[in-house]
Amino acid sequence: MKNAYVVKLGNLYVFEVINPYYRMTSIAREACYLDYNKAKETAESIGGKVYKVVLEEVKNEGKICLR
Repeated sequence: MKNAYVVKLGNLYVFEVINPYYRMTSIAREACYLDYNKAKETAESIGGKVYKVVLEEVKNEGKICLR
């Protein structure tokens, strides 16, 4: 499984990248998942930090899984 990263600035996460603008959200699960190089570049341009997202595979046994 490939690694995913999010960019955080204060208590906001990057939601969408529309050069040269960034839409932000306060909800972590709505954050835009980026590869490391893109996340690092975005963080440097807005003064934020890069955080690695831990992804895990969830086996669905016919039940609705909300995370």
